[in-house]
Amino acid sequence: MEVPGRKAPSALSSLSCQPCQRDGDTVNAEGYCENCNEFICTSCIKAHRKLAVTTNHVIKSKEEMPNLQAHIDPCTELCYVHKNEIVKFYCREHDSVGCGDCIVLNHASCKIHPVSDVSCNYENSDELVLIKHKIDHLSKNLASCKEEINRSLKTADEIKTDVVKEIKEFRKEMEDYLDKIEADLLREVDEVNERDVSSQKKLQDQCGVLADEIELFQAKLDRCKDKVNNLFVTAKRIQESLQKCQEINEEISSNSQINDYKFSACKEISNLKTRNTCLGNLETKLMKFSGQCKKTLIENRIQFVKKINVHTKKDKNCFISGMAIISETEILCADQNNSSLKVFNHREDKVKAILKTTTCPFDITTIDSSSAATTLPYEGKIMFLNTQNGLTESHRLDVREGCQGIDHRDGKIAVSFVEPPAVQVIDKEGNILHEVGDTSMLKYPHLVSLSRNNESIFVSDLKNSAVYEFNLKGNLQSINKRGSMNLPAGLTVTNRGYVVVCYLDKSDMFGVIVPGTTHIFPLHTRTLHDSFQPYSVIISEKQRKMFMSESSFSKYCNYIKIFELE
Repeated sequence: MEVPGRKAPSALSSLSCQPCQRDGDTVNAEGYCENCNEFICTSCIKAHRKLAVTTNHVIKSKEEMPNLQAHIDPCTELCYVHKNEIVKFYCREHDSVGCGDCIVLNHASCKIHPVSDVSCNYENSDELVLIKHKIDHLSKNLASCKEEINRSLKTADEIKTDVVKEIKEFRKEMEDYLDKIEADLLREVDEVNERDVSSQKKLQDQCGVLADEIELFQAKLDRCKDKVNNLFVTAKRIQESLQKCQEINEEISSNSQINDYKFSACKEISNLKTRNTCLGNLETKLMKFSGQCKKTLIENRIQFVKKINVHTKKDKNCFISGMAIISETEILCADQNNSSLKVFNHREDKVKAILKTTTCPFDITTIDSSSAATTLPYEGKIMFLNTQNGLTESHRLDVREGCQGIDHRDGKIAVSFVEPPAVQVIDKEGNILHEVGDTSMLKYPHLVSLSRNNESIFVSDLKNSAVYEFNLKGNLQSINKRGSMNLPAGLTVTNRGYVVVCYLDKSDMFGVIVPGTTHIFPLHTRTLHDSFQPYSVIISEKQRKMFMSESSFSKYCNYIKIFELE
C-alpha cells in the first residue's frame, strides 16, 4: 500500500534511490519497497530491515523491481467491447485483458490484476518472444503457400500444354472425323484448367489479405514497443487472432490443389466412324502440394512410437552415447559399454551391422552418404568409417585425448574436449581452423552440433548446465539456460535452426532453443512411459521422427526410442 504523502515514482528517479534523492544525494536504486512504493539503494535496504517499523516491508530485488514505464506511461488501448473504456485489467485464469466493465460482467469471481502490475518486463518475456516467433513463422509459411500456388499455376499450364499437344498429335491421324470430337475434348480441358486457375487465384487473393493482416500485427507490436502496457494488451489481442490466422493459413494450404489430368487414347480409334466412339477421356486426379503449412517446432508435441533393442547376445548393457542418420531407414550409433559401432534399421527393428573398436567410442557424425566418423576419447583419435554395405574402418586422425562430441558440416568438423575443456573446428586432414579454449567459461563441453548454415557451434556443458553458441571463429554468441532444466547432454540442430536439447534430469521434455534468441522452450512428450535420463537425440525432419537413447544408468539403456513429431 502506498504511504500517505509519498508520490508515485517519476521518470527522473527511475534509477535513483528516492529517500536519498530527497536528501540531495544521487545513489543508484538496488531494490524496491512495495509498502513504501519507493526505489531504494543498498544502504536504505539495510535500514529498512533494521527498523522495527519497516522490518516486515516487502522488498523486491533489482531484477524484480516493477517496470517504471508502466506507471509513467499508462495503457491507452480501448476495449473492443466497451468502446469508450480503456483496458486496465488482466485475468490470469482466462488469460485475457479488459476494461472495468468487462471485469464486472465476465470476471467477477476471478482474481484480477491491473495491467501495470503484470506487464513488468513483458518486453523480455518468453510469451512475447513466442508470439513474435509465431508471427515470423506464419509469414514464412504464407510465403511458402504463395510459392506453391505459383507453382500450381505453372504446373497447370504445363499440364494443359502437354495434354493439348497429345490430343492434337492424335487428331492428325483422324483429321476428317475428329473435328467435332476434338473441339468437345479441348473445351473440357479448358473448363478443368479454368476451374484450377480460378481456384488458385482466389487462394492468391486470400494470401494477400492474410499477409496484410500479419503485417498489421507486426506494425502494431512495433508501434507499441516503447509502451509496455500497450504492448502487453496488443500482444494479447494478436495472440487471440493468431489462431484464426493459422486456421486460415491451414485452409489455404489444404485447398492449394489442382487437377492432374492426362489424355487417354481410345483403343478402337480406327473404328471411330462406324462406332461413333469418342476421341478419349480426361483422367483427373488432384495433385496435393505438401509443405506449405508447417508448425513451428515449439508448437509440436512428440508422440512415442516404439523402442528398438540394440543389445546383442554377447553384449553387456549398452550405453548409446551418440547417433547419426545414415539413410532413411538406418541409424548409426556408438555403444560405449561394448566398444562397438552399430547400424540398426528402424523399419525392420533390428541391428544390421556391428564394428568392434579398440577402445570406447563416444560420439558419431556422418561425413557424406557413404562415410562417417567417431571419437575415441582414450586414444585421442577420430576414426573414419565406410558405411556402405556394412561397417569398415577407413583411417584414423590424431587429435588429443578427451575428445568427446563430434559433428561435421561442409568439410568442417567440430570436436569437443573435456580436459582441458575446449572446442576445436578442424578440417578432414586434422588441421585446426579455430579453437574455443576459454576455460573460465567452459567447464565440461560435452556434445557439439553445427548449425545448418555452418555459422554457429552449439555446445552442451554438463557442469555449467548451459548450452553455448559460438561462431566458427570461437567467439561467444549466446548462453542458453533454463532454470528448471539441468544437465544438458545430447543436442541437434534442425534445418530451420532450432536446437533440440535433452536433459539428464528430465524424463518427459526436451528443450528447444529458438533461432536468434537465448530463449529455451520445453518440448513435451506424450506416452513416454517411465523413461528417464535421455542422453542423445537426433531428428529426421523428412520423416518427422526423433530418435533418443538413454544413459547407462537407465533401465532402457539397451533401446533406441522413436517418436513422431505431431
